[in-house]
Amino acid sequence: MNTGKHVQVTTRNVTRGAMAAAIYALLLFLNQQTALGIETAMPWLFIFPIYVYSAASPLQASFPCALAMILETFLFGGFTTWFYSWTGILSGFLTGAAIRRGLSGQLRLGILFVCQFVGNLLTMFLWAGIFGMDITEDFAMIRGFIPWLDMKVFIVIFCAVLSVMTAVCVNLLGAALLQRLHIPCPPITPVSRIRPNRTLVWLSIASVILFVVCPSVIVWKEEARNWLLPAVMCAMMYLDYLGCVRFLQKCVATGHRSWAPVAVIGAFVPGLQLLWVIQGMLWGLQKPGVTA
Repeated sequence: MNTGKHVQVTTRNVTRGAMAAAIYALLLFLNQQTALGIETAMPWLFIFPIYVYSAASPLQASFPCALAMILETFLFGGFTTWFYSWTGILSGFLTGAAIRRGLSGQLRLGILFVCQFVGNLLTMFLWAGIFGMDITEDFAMIRGFIPWLDMKVFIVIFCAVLSVMTAVCVNLLGAALLQRLHIPCPPITPVSRIRPNRTLVWLSIASVILFVVCPSVIVWKEEARNWLLPAVMCAMMYLDYLGCVRFLQKCVATGHRSWAPVAVIGAFVPGLQLLWVIQGMLWGLQKPGVTA
């Protein structure tokens, strides 16, 4: 009986692994058909197949599945896709394993951030080294607005900000997906209990004002301005996060839970993020107990 049960569990794991690998191959196919649209706009989608499978299956089954996905990348992905997809596979594999072991949400966020940050840095600087590209050319428009900015510093900060946003997005959407699939997942802090820190909100607003307004009035040293830029990016991320949480709370309060993914994904869409930042700022400036 025990042997039969073991064979049954193993067969289920193999079947689920084949499904996860097929979904990953479909993402690779869609990426090619959309002129590398997935890896350009939403590379974090590569995380979810192995993320879900690792969270639901033991390490002995999820590790071969991750290797299979890497081999699929050689078959169905281009050279540039390797870096994005392999980073996603590593992130999803480690985070899913952490979920299965019952590790905290903060640690899972840390794993996602480190994997994405290293992957983004390697992608940018490795590409520059292999192809002899000048990475500052991609940020020429930014240099036109901020000519004093050290571009290497900005690129590192940009990778860090992008990694944080990816980690938060994957953590939130992943938790919702696992709940929908009835896969056990350590609970995260309920959205209804999250409240803005008014001190951080005021500091965020002050840092943005200093960065935007004061350089035209005050003569800044280059080092001081380079240190202010990370503070501004952290401030914008925090306000964007508050806006995302506030929209999620409104989805729950009004009974439109199906709009929750839109509330999360919209916080990561360039341009549209400004609405989330404004919503987060307005929510943070409200007095406790006042509803928007």
